[in-house]
Amino acid sequence: MTNAQRKALSRMAEMNSSSNNSKPEPTLSSGFCPHEAGAYFLATVGTVGKVINLFAKDIEPPEFTYAITTVHFEQDAETGKWIWFDGKEKLSPRKNQDGWRLGSKKLYDSREGAEAELQRVMIKNGDRVTKVHDLPDCMTQLRKIRSAHHPDRNNPDSDHDLYQAAIEKIDRMRAVSV
Repeated sequence: MTNAQRKALSRMAEMNSSSNNSKPEPTLSSGFCPHEAGAYFLATVGTVGKVINLFAKDIEPPEFTYAITTVHFEQDAETGKWIWFDGKEKLSPRKNQDGWRLGSKKLYDSREGAEAELQRVMIKNGDRVTKVHDLPDCMTQLRKIRSAHHPDRNNPDSDHDLYQAAIEKIDRMRAVSV
């Protein structure tokens, strides 16, 4: 028996079993249904606006901002569609050949997938790769990061962005505790 014959027999068996049921059940394979964890992640890349001078000799490259947005979908009571409000408009996820998208951006099931996409874009844009958004909430660990990446200690491996992010997070934590 060939593979084609096996497939044909399995299709016939499925059709026979489905014809026995009087009402076919609606399938949600084409419609969006959030997974059990509920949250999806968007990797967003923006540019900091600068005034462009066409007559300038040294044109500075744009400064990029990188963020991961956590997306929680809600079901619209009137239409039954799953929507997410981005602050300006309500967006519905749409199916693409490589997964679900929200607007032009791909939805990631896990934060790791969104982080990997951000790392790829950061490398493409020539930025230093830092995991600033993954800083710990522990003050002693933040101080260790700050001292390990201090730029004045003649450390060639120090990451100034990570050092600055650690300082900013320490300041924010102090402001909250006061």
